[in-house]
Amino acid sequence: MNVQTTRPALHGVALAAAVAALAIAAPLSAHDEQPEVGERVALALATAQSAQGHADNEGLARALGVIDRAGARPLDGWQGVDPVPAWRALVPGQLAPLRGSPLGPGYRTGKTQPGGSDSFEQVFLSGKKASIALSTPGDSPVTLQVLDAERRPVCTTNDARRACRWIPLFTQRYVIEVRNAGNRAAEYFLVVE
Repeated sequence: MNVQTTRPALHGVALAAAVAALAIAAPLSAHDEQPEVGERVALALATAQSAQGHADNEGLARALGVIDRAGARPLDGWQGVDPVPAWRALVPGQLAPLRGSPLGPGYRTGKTQPGGSDSFEQVFLSGKKASIALSTPGDSPVTLQVLDAERRPVCTTNDARRACRWIPLFTQRYVIEVRNAGNRAAEYFLVVE
Protein backbone atom coordinates (compact mmCIF):
# COMPACT_ATOMS: atom_id res chain seq x y z
CA MET A 1 0.00 0.00 0.00
CA ASN A 2 1.33 3.40 -0.97
CA VAL A 3 1.02 5.82 1.98
CA GLN A 4 1.34 8.94 -0.18
CA THR A 5 -1.69 8.06 -2.31
CA THR A 6 -3.79 6.87 0.64
CA ARG A 7 -3.40 10.00 2.81
CA PRO A 8 -5.07 12.43 0.31
CA ALA A 9 -7.89 9.95 -0.23
CA LEU A 10 -8.51 9.69 3.53
CA HIS A 11 -8.30 13.46 3.89
CA GLY A 12 -10.90 13.83 1.13
CA VAL A 13 -13.22 11.32 2.81
CA ALA A 14 -12.90 13.10 6.18
CA LEU A 15 -13.51 16.47 4.54
CA ALA A 16 -16.58 15.17 2.69
CA ALA A 17 -17.97 13.70 5.94
CA ALA A 18 -17.44 17.01 7.76
CA VAL A 19 -19.16 18.98 5.00
CA ALA A 20 -22.09 16.53 4.96
CA ALA A 21 -22.48 16.82 8.75
CA LEU A 22 -22.56 20.61 8.53
CA ALA A 23 -25.01 20.57 5.63
CA ILE A 24 -27.63 18.57 7.54
CA ALA A 25 -28.64 21.75 9.33
CA ALA A 26 -26.33 24.56 8.33
CA PRO A 27 -26.88 27.49 10.69
CA LEU A 28 -27.03 30.82 8.98
CA SER A 29 -24.39 33.42 9.69
CA ALA A 30 -24.65 35.11 13.06
CA HIS A 31 -22.94 38.26 11.77
CA ASP A 32 -26.26 39.66 10.58
CA GLU A 33 -27.70 41.06 13.79
CA GLN A 34 -30.68 42.72 12.07
CA PRO A 35 -33.85 41.02 13.28
CA GLU A 36 -35.69 39.13 10.58
CA VAL A 37 -39.43 39.41 9.96
CA GLY A 38 -40.23 36.50 12.27
CA GLU A 39 -38.20 38.02 15.09
CA ARG A 40 -39.92 41.40 14.64
CA VAL A 41 -43.34 39.67 14.70
CA ALA A 42 -42.41 37.67 17.83
CA LEU A 43 -41.37 40.89 19.59
CA ALA A 44 -44.55 42.66 18.37
CA LEU A 45 -46.72 39.87 19.79
CA ALA A 46 -45.05 40.16 23.21
CA THR A 47 -45.25 43.97 23.04
CA ALA A 48 -48.96 43.81 22.19
CA GLN A 49 -49.60 41.53 25.18
CA SER A 50 -47.77 43.96 27.49
CA ALA A 51 -49.51 46.99 25.94
CA GLN A 52 -52.90 45.37 26.51
CA GLY A 53 -52.02 44.77 30.16
CA HIS A 54 -51.05 48.44 30.60
CA ALA A 55 -54.04 49.83 28.58
CA ASP A 56 -51.50 51.35 26.14
CA ASN A 57 -53.60 51.64 22.97
CA GLU A 58 -50.86 53.48 21.05
CA GLY A 59 -48.31 50.75 21.80
CA LEU A 60 -50.90 48.12 20.95
CA ALA A 61 -51.68 49.81 17.61
CA ARG A 62 -47.96 49.99 16.71
CA ALA A 63 -47.48 46.30 17.56
CA LEU A 64 -50.55 45.32 15.52
CA GLY A 65 -49.15 47.34 12.60
CA VAL A 66 -45.96 45.23 12.63
CA ILE A 67 -47.99 42.01 12.74
CA ASP A 68 -50.29 43.16 9.91
CA ARG A 69 -47.48 44.43 7.63
CA ALA A 70 -45.72 41.09 7.98
CA GLY A 71 -48.85 39.20 6.95
CA ALA A 72 -48.51 37.05 10.08
CA ARG A 73 -51.25 34.53 10.80
CA PRO A 74 -51.78 31.63 13.21
CA LEU A 75 -49.83 28.49 12.32
CA ASP A 76 -51.80 25.88 10.40
CA GLY A 77 -53.16 23.21 12.71
CA TRP A 78 -52.63 25.22 15.90
CA GLN A 79 -55.71 24.88 18.15
CA GLY A 80 -54.91 27.70 20.60
CA VAL A 81 -56.71 31.02 21.06
CA ASP A 82 -55.47 33.74 18.69
CA PRO A 83 -55.08 36.97 20.72
CA VAL A 84 -54.79 39.28 17.69
CA PRO A 85 -58.54 39.72 16.96
CA ALA A 86 -59.18 40.63 20.61
CA TRP A 87 -56.32 43.15 20.52
CA ARG A 88 -57.76 44.72 17.36
CA ALA A 89 -61.10 45.15 19.13
CA LEU A 90 -59.37 47.20 21.85
CA VAL A 91 -57.91 49.76 19.45
CA PRO A 92 -60.45 52.16 17.89
CA GLY A 93 -60.28 52.11 14.09
CA GLN A 94 -58.02 49.03 14.03
CA LEU A 95 -59.48 46.64 11.47
CA ALA A 96 -58.19 43.33 10.26
CA PRO A 97 -56.09 43.84 7.13
CA LEU A 98 -57.91 43.22 3.87
CA ARG A 99 -54.73 41.92 2.30
CA GLY A 100 -51.68 40.28 3.60
CA SER A 101 -48.96 38.00 2.49
CA PRO A 102 -50.37 34.46 2.28
CA LEU A 103 -46.82 33.30 2.86
CA GLY A 104 -46.23 35.55 5.86
CA PRO A 105 -44.88 34.12 9.09
CA GLY A 106 -47.07 31.88 11.22
CA TYR A 107 -47.38 32.33 14.96
CA ARG A 108 -48.72 30.56 18.00
CA THR A 109 -48.96 31.34 21.68
CA GLY A 110 -48.38 29.07 24.61
CA LYS A 111 -47.72 28.85 28.31
CA THR A 112 -45.19 26.68 30.11
CA GLN A 113 -45.11 25.88 33.79
CA PRO A 114 -41.94 26.34 35.90
CA GLY A 115 -39.36 23.77 34.83
CA GLY A 116 -41.70 22.53 32.09
CA SER A 117 -41.68 22.56 28.32
CA ASP A 118 -44.03 22.77 25.38
CA SER A 119 -43.26 21.19 22.01
CA PHE A 120 -44.76 20.63 18.57
CA GLU A 121 -43.59 19.54 15.12
CA GLN A 122 -43.20 21.58 11.95
CA VAL A 123 -42.07 20.58 8.46
CA PHE A 124 -39.25 22.60 6.90
CA LEU A 125 -38.26 22.28 3.24
CA SER A 126 -34.86 21.25 1.93
CA GLY A 127 -32.69 24.14 0.75
CA LYS A 128 -35.10 26.85 1.99
CA LYS A 129 -34.12 29.10 4.86
CA ALA A 130 -35.89 28.15 8.09
CA SER A 131 -36.38 30.68 10.87
CA ILE A 132 -38.03 30.43 14.29
CA ALA A 133 -38.27 33.28 16.79
CA LEU A 134 -39.46 33.26 20.40
CA SER A 135 -40.55 36.13 22.65
CA THR A 136 -42.14 36.49 26.06
CA PRO A 137 -43.90 39.40 27.74
CA GLY A 138 -41.76 40.39 30.70
CA ASP A 139 -38.65 38.51 29.52
CA SER A 140 -39.34 35.19 31.24
CA PRO A 141 -36.33 32.81 31.18
CA VAL A 142 -37.46 30.56 28.32
CA THR A 143 -35.27 28.89 25.73
CA LEU A 144 -35.92 27.45 22.30
CA GLN A 145 -34.52 24.19 20.96
CA VAL A 146 -35.01 22.67 17.51
CA LEU A 147 -34.41 18.93 16.94
CA ASP A 148 -34.26 17.13 13.60
CA ALA A 149 -36.06 13.87 12.73
CA GLU A 150 -33.31 11.87 14.47
CA ARG A 151 -33.75 14.02 17.63
CA ARG A 152 -30.36 15.69 17.07
CA PRO A 153 -30.17 19.35 18.15
CA VAL A 154 -30.19 21.77 15.21
CA CYS A 155 -30.33 24.93 17.30
CA THR A 156 -30.53 25.88 20.96
CA THR A 157 -31.04 29.48 22.02
CA ASN A 158 -30.20 31.39 25.15
CA ASP A 159 -31.83 34.33 26.91
CA ALA A 160 -29.95 36.91 24.83
CA ARG A 161 -30.97 35.71 21.37
CA ARG A 162 -34.15 33.69 21.01
CA ALA A 163 -34.05 32.90 17.31
CA CYS A 164 -32.94 29.93 15.24
CA ARG A 165 -32.03 30.17 11.55
CA TRP A 166 -30.73 27.34 9.38
CA ILE A 167 -31.04 25.75 5.96
CA PRO A 168 -32.29 22.14 6.10
CA LEU A 169 -30.51 19.63 3.89
CA PHE A 170 -33.61 17.40 3.74
CA THR A 171 -37.33 18.12 3.88
CA GLN A 172 -38.40 16.69 7.21
CA ARG A 173 -40.32 17.30 10.42
CA TYR A 174 -38.50 19.16 13.16
CA VAL A 175 -39.45 19.26 16.83
CA ILE A 176 -39.68 22.79 18.22
CA GLU A 177 -39.42 22.87 22.00
CA VAL A 178 -39.89 25.82 24.38
CA ARG A 179 -38.47 25.30 27.89
CA ASN A 180 -39.20 27.38 30.98
CA ALA A 181 -36.22 27.59 33.34
CA GLY A 182 -37.97 30.09 35.60
CA ASN A 183 -39.84 29.65 38.87
CA ARG A 184 -43.22 30.86 37.54
CA ALA A 185 -45.43 30.11 34.57
CA ALA A 186 -44.31 31.84 31.37
CA GLU A 187 -46.42 32.92 28.40
CA TYR A 188 -44.62 32.91 25.07
CA PHE A 189 -45.09 33.77 21.41
CA LEU A 190 -43.41 31.64 18.77
CA VAL A 191 -43.10 32.70 15.11
CA VAL A 192 -42.15 30.36 12.25
CA GLU A 193 -41.07 31.53 8.80
